Amino acid sequence: MGVSLTSMFSRYGSLSRELMQKETVYHLAEMCVIELLADDVSYSHLIAATSCPDTIAPSLGQCINQQHNEVLSNTHTIDIVQGCAGGVTALIIASQMAELNHTNVLLVTSDAAKKATSPTSDVYPVFNNGVFGCNIAYTANGTGLLHYASKQYKDLYDVVTIKLGHDADVVICENMQDMTTDPRKHLGLTLNNHLAMKLMRQAEGFYLDFISTTGHPDILILHQVNEMIIHHLEHVFSKHPVRFINMAKQTGNCGCATTGIVLHAIKDEIKNKKVMICSFGTGGVITAGLWQF
Repeated sequence: MGVSLTSMFSRYGSLSRELMQKETVYHLAEMCVIELLADDVSYSHLIAATSCPDTIAPSLGQCINQQHNEVLSNTHTIDIVQGCAGGVTALIIASQMAELNHTNVLLVTSDAAKKATSPTSDVYPVFNNGVFGCNIAYTANGTGLLHYASKQYKDLYDVVTIKLGHDADVVICENMQDMTTDPRKHLGLTLNNHLAMKLMRQAEGFYLDFISTTGHPDILILHQVNEMIIHHLEHVFSKHPVRFINMAKQTGNCGCATTGIVLHAIKDEIKNKKVMICSFGTGGVITAGLWQF
């Protein structure tokens, strides 16, 4: 038993002014959903992941289900808002759901990470907007999820923050001078580079613990945090017998959609390969899964 990933779709980069104005995460997701639903497949579950939804409620998954209710009316919707690691979490859960229920699962990871960041921020050039989606289908050929793990690291909780929540009123009242001109300076996505580097130092140890169960993968896809960090990690992992994927310059950091976008970019090279997909960020979390393709 196992699963296969079919009908992959991804897009990233600059968006039209119209798409940047309102419901950007949903519109990115909609591009993906329209493509995937064209295959006329019946889905048991829709799993929608984002770091920063357009609205807290209705959720991204609810918006997708409502728009395509004639197709997804009998589909169970699961929303994940877990930051960058949520993309891998969604892929793991979708794989488990498809294998457990012997069904197809529709996976969509969508993030307007650049839009969520203030243009005045030092990390604004690092982030990008992007979407990844696929059909995760039950199969009896033994491919699919082999192993997964997740760990949260003490004192690294604030490595990435998005403060637009129930307590945002306090932040707004304390920074009224910026609220009409640059609200994302205080409410949007921020990356603490010092904490990010501390988290990255945990990456090799996490990898070694992971492969003590699985052995080395053929290919390693890490979250493309930024060019500096990925170049550093490429050097760190050069001692291991694994192909390290570095696409940070091309893709930028597209939030939870990043690892899926990279997977789609190398889709023609993964057949009969074991691929470890690993992401990290918000909450000081590292999450990884190993798939046999």
